[in-house]
Amino acid sequence: MERKGRMLVTHVIPAVKGSFLILLFLTTMFISTVQPTIGWAVDFSFKEHWKFPIPPQGDPPKNFSDLEASLDPDDCGSCHETQYEDWQTSRHSKSMGPGVAGQLHPPWVNNPFACTNCHTPLAEQSSKKMSHNGRLTKNPDYLPELRSQGLICAGCHVRRHVRYGPKPLLGKVNDPPHNSFVEVENFGNSEFCKPCHQFGPGDNRINGKLLQNTYEEWKNSPYLKKGIHCADCHMPERRHLWQGIHSPEMVKKGVKIKTTREGANVSLKITNSGVGHNFPTYVTPKIVIRGSVFDKNGTEVPQSVEEKFIGWNIPVNLSKEWYDTRIPPGKTLSEKFKINPIATGGKFRIVIRVFPDDFYTRFFKALLDHPPNGIDTTKIREAYNETRKSNYILFEKYWDL
Repeated sequence: MERKGRMLVTHVIPAVKGSFLILLFLTTMFISTVQPTIGWAVDFSFKEHWKFPIPPQGDPPKNFSDLEASLDPDDCGSCHETQYEDWQTSRHSKSMGPGVAGQLHPPWVNNPFACTNCHTPLAEQSSKKMSHNGRLTKNPDYLPELRSQGLICAGCHVRRHVRYGPKPLLGKVNDPPHNSFVEVENFGNSEFCKPCHQFGPGDNRINGKLLQNTYEEWKNSPYLKKGIHCADCHMPERRHLWQGIHSPEMVKKGVKIKTTREGANVSLKITNSGVGHNFPTYVTPKIVIRGSVFDKNGTEVPQSVEEKFIGWNIPVNLSKEWYDTRIPPGKTLSEKFKINPIATGGKFRIVIRVFPDDFYTRFFKALLDHPPNGIDTTKIREAYNETRKSNYILFEKYWDL
């Protein structure tokens, strides 16, 4: 199956450097050296598992075959076919796409680990390592074939060639490969996702709000008390899809949309009925609600257009907040449109269009307009073109005039 390179923008967070700068913030990781055994009661620590930088795997056990020792997702897929096929379609497999890779050059980015800790977290995925004196030096453990594959299987599941995971759905596995694995009871808890989906108290804020606050949004929602974790929605039945704002089907499951018309007035209500955090959670997306009149020939009348927005909108230099109309879990956003009777015999339409990569489209355009030193404009242009194509219609309805 073909692996397609593309960036994972949901984790990329911008910061200011001159007129424009993106620092891709992320957090944290570690490794355990215990010997794996199915069903073993493990004193597992999320904090230690995700203590950055992740050390090299080191030499594999002598009894490992080349396949068992491999960190390449293609090899993982030899046995874990469904998980591998899911991962190939996911944003995780695209986390070192052109939008990220095009920025990881000095002097634009002097410390690539601020980005790669989550986008390509394994030591084997970085050509450089940080020396004891804080300088970047050649990494002898670097495996170039892993670099472009983003967040790979081993990024979550392997530490020092020990495999970690949840309890098998099918029960005991007979004669398991790679010395079996360490069964972790809470492997699918939201805390597992926190290191790369939650900023710390001292990280970047706009108008007092952390630029990435998804874990805390979930923690303060009713879903925590209900015992519903990130993986319950983003990895149903343990599917390795991690669908989110880029998936129309996923978004439709998470919100309820209701419209009513009374004469020349149309009311719209959007309820965050199934999203365990703000809708949307990041500054990246923008949702546009557009009301307008179409004449009898099906042509939109420009004077009739009225737009409203859902999202957290900021400029690319992070200097201020333009608006924050995100919908918290369980809450409803209400909007009203007045039908402008410009054209008779036509229709009035409300359409809701989602732009999952709105911030990145604007940011990449700014980089292309004024390229700073260290930017690979070929990759940035590729990312720019891709983000412009990611929008979709979430809802559409017409009323006769």
